[in-house]
Amino acid sequence: MRALTKLALGVGALTLALSASANAEYFNRYDDGNWTNAEYEGGGCHYYYSINNQSGESHVNRYGDCSNVVIGPDGRPMPVVQAVPVPVEPD
Repeated sequence: MRALTKLALGVGALTLALSASANAEYFNRYDDGNWTNAEYEGGGCHYYYSINNQSGESHVNRYGDCSNVVIGPDGRPMPVVQAVPVPVEPD
């Protein structure tokens, strides 16, 4: 009975660890000559972003649901900020 309980707890802990690592965010940014490259993966969104610092030319490849992520000027992911409507009383 104790062995079965230990096995069940071990399997539960392993499942929790694997699901947490599967949802972990990843961001990497590096320079290569005039190009700055960035890669992000997290929350169902995966993108590659490159910008030429000399000419301003940029490229982006998105995979998955990236509707809740904005790519910042240095390639960093930023959350989308939605404007909140402000009620105005009529005169």
